Amino acid sequence: MIAMKIMIVMVLIVSAMLLSLPSALAGCACSAGGTWDPYAFLNYNPTLSVSSTTDGRSAALQDDYRAEEFPNGDILRPVPSVSSSDTVLAITEKENSSGGTYVKGALMLSRGSLVNQNGTLKSPEDIASAIGTTGVTPSDRIVVYGDDLGDAALGFLALKYVGHRDVSLLDGGIDRWRSMGLPVQSTPSVREKSDYIPNKQDLVATYDYVMSGEAQIVDARPFRDFGVSRIPGAIHIDSERLKDGDRIADNESLSSLFAPLQRERPVVVYSENLNQASIVWFALQLMGYNATIYPWSDWLSHTTSVTQNAPGALGHSTCAVAGSEGTVSGSRYRKLGR
Repeated sequence: MIAMKIMIVMVLIVSAMLLSLPSALAGCACSAGGTWDPYAFLNYNPTLSVSSTTDGRSAALQDDYRAEEFPNGDILRPVPSVSSSDTVLAITEKENSSGGTYVKGALMLSRGSLVNQNGTLKSPEDIASAIGTTGVTPSDRIVVYGDDLGDAALGFLALKYVGHRDVSLLDGGIDRWRSMGLPVQSTPSVREKSDYIPNKQDLVATYDYVMSGEAQIVDARPFRDFGVSRIPGAIHIDSERLKDGDRIADNESLSSLFAPLQRERPVVVYSENLNQASIVWFALQLMGYNATIYPWSDWLSHTTSVTQNAPGALGHSTCAVAGSEGTVSGSRYRKLGR
């Protein structure tokens, strides 16, 4: 009889423990791997939504996790998936240029530490030195964002240029982060400096490579600049058309804008503004193209054949313009697209 009572008491105790387990887990931000659960870390519930898609997924959740729609979506990081195991890196002109608001735990890297005064990308050694001052190490899993999409894409490019293996671009800026009610801080975080050793990647094209005709050439500048002067045979893709606010445009839009390009051929992107080139370069990477960048200033230093009707080894004076219609008055090039 006593044994029966003891057994009943034990069953009641175990039942009570099992009933309390879900609430205990809900209050913990840790996972089995020793890192914080992303949703607990961000204080964000992606299941809150007023509408659903045909497959039953929340419309808001599908938009947050749209990276899977792209051929190389691993380099685009959904905002709600960021956790404490990530190293968030803010690319800004200077401290507080983002309005004194940073993603919680974010380190800061100055845009000026990545770009020379003439607008070209700094050497891998200089970039690695700047990265080291933030405390970033080659083993960190980096999520980069910036004052705008151009700065974020530039930061991503710079990190890949020095050979950082695990880096992605945040799918939205600080405004989108804040709109989700995610944690912020007024100043960037600080780490002890690291000895960052670069492993240079071939992401900057040379004049000889551009002249070889092997690659497709994309002009990322505004259309008015393209109309005045360009590399012969270049296709015009304005970087502004690849933006959706502080996010990269969706898969359908990018597919349409890149329609004049052959996916199996490499692409070289140029602009006198490195942010513009970086946006187009990142979008090409996202869509699975093999792309590099090329400094417009280097072209100017080698040749004066940059007028709209200039002959050259790269193509004809009839140049493609992605995503536009008609023929430009007073010009011999035409626009392609919708």
